[in-house]
Amino acid sequence: MKTCVVREADEGAGDGQCHRHRNDLSPGALDFSAAGHLYATHQLHAFAARLPPPLAEWAINTFTDPGDHVLDVMCGSGTTLVEAVLTGRIGHGVDIDPLARLIAMAKATPITPEDVLTLIARIEEAFEGDLDDSWRPDLPRLDYWFRSDVSADLARIKSAILATTSDDAVRRLAWVVFSSLIVARTSVANAKDLVHSRHHYEQRKENPDTVARFMRQLRRAARLMDEFGKRLDGVDWHHARLAGNDARAMSVGSELMDLVFFSPPYVSALDYPRAHVFAVAWLADVLSTSVNQYRAHARDYVGTDRAPLAEATAGQPMPPASGYTVVDEVVQDLAESPAKAWVVYRYFRDMTHVLSECARVTRPGGHVVVVVCPSNIRRIHVPTHQIFAAIAPQLSDGLLEAEVVYERTIHDRRRVMPYLEKAFGERMRTEYVVVLRRTPRRTLGRPE
Repeated sequence: MKTCVVREADEGAGDGQCHRHRNDLSPGALDFSAAGHLYATHQLHAFAARLPPPLAEWAINTFTDPGDHVLDVMCGSGTTLVEAVLTGRIGHGVDIDPLARLIAMAKATPITPEDVLTLIARIEEAFEGDLDDSWRPDLPRLDYWFRSDVSADLARIKSAILATTSDDAVRRLAWVVFSSLIVARTSVANAKDLVHSRHHYEQRKENPDTVARFMRQLRRAARLMDEFGKRLDGVDWHHARLAGNDARAMSVGSELMDLVFFSPPYVSALDYPRAHVFAVAWLADVLSTSVNQYRAHARDYVGTDRAPLAEATAGQPMPPASGYTVVDEVVQDLAESPAKAWVVYRYFRDMTHVLSECARVTRPGGHVVVVVCPSNIRRIHVPTHQIFAAIAPQLSDGLLEAEVVYERTIHDRRRVMPYLEKAFGERMRTEYVVVLRRTPRRTLGRPE
């Protein structure tokens, strides 16, 4: 297995000896620093650590043909699903986070701008009448995080959406626009930067014109859907589908996918439940959950650092051997920080289940492509891409073989959040695209 390097300086593709697929890795093919990312519906809702749409497009066009099945097992805000629709593939998405699933399907479901404009007109008419503003989420310290008049406005918006929508896709889009008022760098909540999981309290001195902002976001959604539709002109496109909520145990049949493409969370990185909890609270009835259930479920997320010592005991203060030398070496390097050692151990244990499931659902000859960045934990380097490339062939009776690893530059202005190098170690400026090939075996049949 070789590594192809795509650097900002030379934009090359390594020594020219790396494996090539249908699309050659042309100079700068994976360097998207200057490429436009905000097309179609990709900017409908803020989302931390979003995958660059051109990277998803590259993988889909490189490893599949139109009409093929593409699965993102950690689909997040739906970048891969949107690109699957735009390229005429059949996109399938899995995600553990209920808000992520709602956003992903709203972004990947084309709606005519006329339908959105009709919704806008009906909601404007509804606001002229009396709307119930009494509903409140079961959110601890609600009045601390939301001004009382903002809460009343949000309740009125919810009432307007419920009173004016019946079509599932249109209503879902309205809920996502509603959520985008809260999960935003400039949120209507009393918080700074709710996109990320390290938000801080910031009291609003006045109502941020919540209702008017919602209407502006709806009109923007109409424009985005219009562009989405124009890009689909002439494309034999297919509706995206949800395929479960846990990448470690998917409700997907075996050997059905031509490509599994995803970007897992980093080890001990973003805490999506903390970033999303305010929006989830306001949409608890829509998402069929509660704040307490959502927060409890957060311990099950891959990469979480919640309850790190839950499995530790007096007799087993450090994690047991994982069975993979490359994992155990990193865990042992963190012996002075047992909590972090357990976080790393749990992450790679979870990811072995994810990769095994990916091997199961991918057809023989298909590919599993993983986009990942290494981490620094307590100044210990965690070469996640190398670990994935090493352990994948050992899973599922050798159904995956490591084919090539591409390296690409992460530009500082594209980074998710500030990185405290003095406290945590050198900032990561590269990420890796690990290409795994599903080895030949019997085919069990394809979905219609």
